[in-house]
Amino acid sequence: MLITALILTASIPILGIIAECVNRLFKFIIQKLFGPKFTNILCNYITFPGTVHHELSHALLAFLTGAKIDSISLFKPNGDSLGSVEYHNRGSFVLRAIQNSMSAIAPVLCGAATSSVIIYAMLNCKLPILAIIVLVYILISIILHMRMSRADIKIMWKGIPVIFLLALIVVWLTKFDILRYFNIM
Repeated sequence: MLITALILTASIPILGIIAECVNRLFKFIIQKLFGPKFTNILCNYITFPGTVHHELSHALLAFLTGAKIDSISLFKPNGDSLGSVEYHNRGSFVLRAIQNSMSAIAPVLCGAATSSVIIYAMLNCKLPILAIIVLVYILISIILHMRMSRADIKIMWKGIPVIFLLALIVVWLTKFDILRYFNIM
């Protein structure tokens, strides 16, 4: 049970770290091929839908977990940040911890969900070539922004212990064993 709760708690942050590594590798390759100016334009301006998705993901999960959204900035480049969501937590300590963690991991969680839907649509629907091109563009934009900023990681850590305890309770109540589910043990 402990291992399953730990895996469930760590899976999204690990996916966020993998997304960050892919993002850095992509930027490194593009920068070597086309230079830093084009890389900046590509990653910050051409992939604008990814920024919108990233910030709306933060807002959505903060809102769904009970936080009050104060402001959303969809594109306001500031140093390492392209946008922001300001919210304030409401409720008990446990609820505030959930709000912090869920809003912090939102770009990874929502990015994975949206990417899955887009890939499913491209593979299983008969779409015109223009629709496929647009979907690929949106998919790449989302993947490039499906990362957790330094601020997101700091906020996530505020709630991880509570998320782990909740995962442990859910695992214990449901008797779910991820290792047995995937036939690992």
